[in-house]
Amino acid sequence: AEELGEKYTVSPPFDLVSCFKDSQKTTPLIFVLSAGADPTDALVKLAAEFDYEERLHFISLGQGQGPKAERLIKLGQETGDW
Repeated sequence: AEELGEKYTVSPPFDLVSCFKDSQKTTPLIFVLSAGADPTDALVKLAAEFDYEERLHFISLGQGQGPKAERLIKLGQETGDW
């Protein structure tokens, strides 16, 4: 860390608004989370700011959830839902 410096060893704060502005319905944001990470509150807040509460979908992957996740991804591509 001393040799590389903080630029390479410290993660910058997560900026969901910038991520959203860089995304498109054909290039969605997919969150791969580490243990203890939970962006739910930030996503709900962002959805409310853009009047998207009814178009925000959540799914936790586990046994049997793959086909449901695929349907939600397809829905997002077609409609722009989150």
